[in-house]
Formats: sequence, C-alpha cells, structure tokens
Amino acid sequence: MNKEMKDKVDSAGYSEFRIPNSELTKQSRLGHQNLHTHTTYCDGTLTAEEMVRAAIARGCDSLGFSEHSYLTFDWYYSMSPETTREYADEISMLKDKFSGQCEIFLGLERDYYSEIEPDIDFDFIIGSAHYISPEICIDNGKQNHMKTVEMNYSGDYYAFAEDYYAIMADIVRKTGADIIGHFDLVTKYNGGGNLFDETHPRYVSAALGAMDEILKNCKLFELNTGTIYRQINPEPYPSVFLLRELQKRGGEIILSSDSHDAESICHGFGDMLQLLKSCGFKHIKRLTGAGFTDTSI
Repeated sequence: MNKEMKDKVDSAGYSEFRIPNSELTKQSRLGHQNLHTHTTYCDGTLTAEEMVRAAIARGCDSLGFSEHSYLTFDWYYSMSPETTREYADEISMLKDKFSGQCEIFLGLERDYYSEIEPDIDFDFIIGSAHYISPEICIDNGKQNHMKTVEMNYSGDYYAFAEDYYAIMADIVRKTGADIIGHFDLVTKYNGGGNLFDETHPRYVSAALGAMDEILKNCKLFELNTGTIYRQINPEPYPSVFLLRELQKRGGEIILSSDSHDAESICHGFGDMLQLLKSCGFKHIKRLTGAGFTDTSI
C-alpha cells in the first residue's frame, strides 16, 4: 500500500483492520484477494463500500463480493430478486469508484436450491449447499444441527453426510459453479471429531465420491478460513485430509475467508499458504480481468 492510499485509509477510520505485518510478509508477494465476501445485502455486518475500505486497509488489491442467492424458503440470509439487482448495481458503481485502488468483482454464492434470479452477468459463481432439503439446514447453529441429525437421521451422522455429499456431487450442474464453496460444510461443528469420525469409511467414501464427481466439471475449490476466524472449528474447508486428496486428483485452490465483517478479510491466509505447500500444492488461483490465473506459492 503506497503512502497516498495509506493516508486515505487512515482518514476513513479503517486502519485498525490492517493485517499484522508478520501475516502480510507471508502473503505480500502474492497480492491479497478474497472473493467470498458478504455485506448487509444478506448476512454481513457492513455495507459493500465499508467492506471495500476495510479490504484496502487490510492490504487487498482486489475484492470479490458473493452475496447469497435467492431462496424461496429462507429469506434470513438470502437476497430477494429485487435486492439482487440493487446489489449488482451498487457493486458496478463501486468498481468505478475504487478503480486504481482495489479491483472489484461481482459474484454470487449460488445455493443448490436457488431457482429464481435476475438476468445478471456475474464475474464468478461460488456453488454451495446450505441445505440437504428445504427442511434440513446444515449450518444453523450446533444445537440445532444436532437436533436436525437426531430428528431426521436418528443420530446417524454418516447418513447425514452421505445425503449432503450427494447434493455436492451435483453442485456444478445445478449452480454453474466456477468455485466450489466450503466443500465439507457438513463438518462445521465437528471440530476435533466431537460428533463423528471423519476417517470412518462411510464418510470418506461419500466425501471422495462427491469430490471425484465435481472434478469432472470444476477443478477449483476454495480454501475457506471462515470457521477458523469464528473459532468454530480449527480446520479450514476442505479439511487437511481432503486437501491432500484434492491435490492428488489435480484439483485447484483459491484462498477464501468467507468474510461477513471487516476483521475476517483474508484471515489466516499466510498460514493457509504454508498448509497448501505441505499438501503438495505449487500454486493458487487468483481472479483477474482476464480470468483465473496461477500464482506460485
């Protein structure tokens, strides 16, 4: 960040959101980009412009927005068709406003069960599943999660995971995903294996089966640090085991912080680069005006 940009950030009151220097050192030669960003258009805590300013303060040279797509049965975190149009218009305006300071991309986190959207040309799509069915939510808090598995699966977490990964196996066809979002979301509340064993053959078979099916049509998975930032689970999505399997299968990675507030932007990316190296990855993907490009790590 040059001095002129630093002064603008400080005067805007966002300097407290800077990434510590030790973290910046690990990331600096790669540039800073997060494409998984939410705002007050859905379940984020800041406006889109506030998130751009916070991203600049945290050293980002580009930022992608990916609000939740419309779901007819859940308006808590998704946008309506009308709001989706307003969102696209504002991001287009911010692209111009911050040109030369931060490259901005218009994206969408499209859920498996999304059906109705305005005709908008998004820069990228994150495909994800937050529901196994409209009645069965995956990430609605740990206690509700446990009740859901007990009521619908008689406590059989492996059957729950099998149904989830059956949805994920079809995610590219259903959403047109460019990026696979939080691939193993079903493990969100399973930190330390407190709910089920992620090495169990039924779980491994379901997860790898879905991964293999996805890779036929989409190679790019996000490495998502959202639950690490929120201190829900110490592992990212995908887990270390699944990252290694993805690398063996020729999958690609883009870093993501699934940010809903300023402090989370690019959280833990330096550590994730080291993790990726240990799993055998040689590069990550970045989105540019020319599309997704490779950056060596």
